[in-house]
Amino acid sequence: MSHDQNILLNEILQDLTQIKKKFNIVPDKEGKIDDFEASIETYEVFELDELKLEQTTIDNQKSSIRNYLNFSNGIITKETVTQYLDSNESDSWKSNQLKALRRYTRNFLKLGNWTEDFHFKTNVKHKIKKLPSDEDTLKFFTNLPTFDIQIVFLMLYSSGLRIGEILSLKLKDIEFADYSIDATEIHEGQTKYSWFSFFTDQTADHLENYIKHTHGELEKNDDYKIESDDMLFPISKRTIQQAFQKTSELTGIEINPHLLRSIFTDKCTKAGIKDKYIDAFCGRTSKGVLAKHYTDYSVESLREQYDKVEDYLTLSK
Repeated sequence: MSHDQNILLNEILQDLTQIKKKFNIVPDKEGKIDDFEASIETYEVFELDELKLEQTTIDNQKSSIRNYLNFSNGIITKETVTQYLDSNESDSWKSNQLKALRRYTRNFLKLGNWTEDFHFKTNVKHKIKKLPSDEDTLKFFTNLPTFDIQIVFLMLYSSGLRIGEILSLKLKDIEFADYSIDATEIHEGQTKYSWFSFFTDQTADHLENYIKHTHGELEKNDDYKIESDDMLFPISKRTIQQAFQKTSELTGIEINPHLLRSIFTDKCTKAGIKDKYIDAFCGRTSKGVLAKHYTDYSVESLREQYDKVEDYLTLSK
């Protein structure tokens, strides 16, 4: 082989290496894990640091991986994965297990993309959520045990944000000039990105009273914001969930924090708001879309959209 041919071959090999690196292409391999818990613990760190997943998601995946490793005696091959997935007839179970195994074998262990060859038909019938009436929603709200939990309810109900996002808010994230919520600094994982949402005038009255009661009189700046890093709601998610459960049992009206997002979405749809704005309120829009169409997703533009739904979100006695 000539000198020029050697140079060309090296350039081709370098290009192939870069392509493989860019697209995360690795040869298919098998694996063997001896210390299950050590591997799972290292995987958890990887999930948190590299994939930026939520702890709840990681805990579910750790359980799936642990079950698989116990089933296969730590031998990771297409055959053992097939046998493991065939051990349960539920398609939804298989799908959940496979999601965890793909991240574990492909992203973490670098064993290749062979788990992509597994596919299942999804015959899951989606359960249609029955949303409570406005009267039942109000009854549920008034029966919540404490004032602070009632305020959390109103913030969830009127913003469309997730319970974890609401409980992560700081006082400085709230602006009373336009009743906006700045959730841009709240991290929810690789596929979720929070933006701006709002709360109703009705919620604002209760929220101001709550802040005065729990934090005292706090001075607001020119934008009518409270410059404080204190948590808005120093309360745990478990406490909120337990309060909702007890109130559901007391009233016979089943409402949980997640259902309030569905109610919010339903109200926005009835108000004629486009899906792209509803997704922005609920933190379902990617960073790329927000950056590319910033004008559409500015606080001013979103506030105009929120004005359409505010009356629908006002609880009236």
